[in-house]
Amino acid sequence: MDIDLEIIAISKARQGDKEAWRGLFDRHFEPVWCFCLHLANGRADIAEEISQQVFVTAAKSIHKFSDARGTFRGWLFGIAKKHLAKFKTKEAGRKSNEQKFSKLNIETPKRNNKHMQVYETLAKLPGHYRDVLEAKYMEKLTVNDIADARGKTPKAIESLLVRAREKFAKVHKRLHDKEEL
Repeated sequence: MDIDLEIIAISKARQGDKEAWRGLFDRHFEPVWCFCLHLANGRADIAEEISQQVFVTAAKSIHKFSDARGTFRGWLFGIAKKHLAKFKTKEAGRKSNEQKFSKLNIETPKRNNKHMQVYETLAKLPGHYRDVLEAKYMEKLTVNDIADARGKTPKAIESLLVRAREKFAKVHKRLHDKEEL
């Protein structure tokens, strides 16, 4: 696909042409994945996750691409860098929470420390549930702020919060009912 054909494909993809989008995806997925693999220091699991996020973001915001500012692949690489930076920030926060939990575990008995139980339960949740619960209850963000930061609708975040709270309750019950015995 040469540059002119790619510009035509981008234009068609902006109009909702699935075949055009598929052609762009097929052409660029492997190079984007390899770029992500490099950024993730060879961790294929992270490269896969970031690559998928890149194409979801690109599909939602293809109207923002401007060939005057660079190539489509370069634009995708820029999106990859942003997603990896977000991933690293979340990962650092997760590790920080694990360290807090670890310190609490050493310093205080389990049965008497509700904070530790919360951290322990959060650590057992899938990342997307943990992230949204931490944003809402630890960072004290509003649903609208969380939605804006994640590029989702407030309704989608509310729904995610409901599922995350339910999962939190189940995991907490499973972990801490044993302690009551």
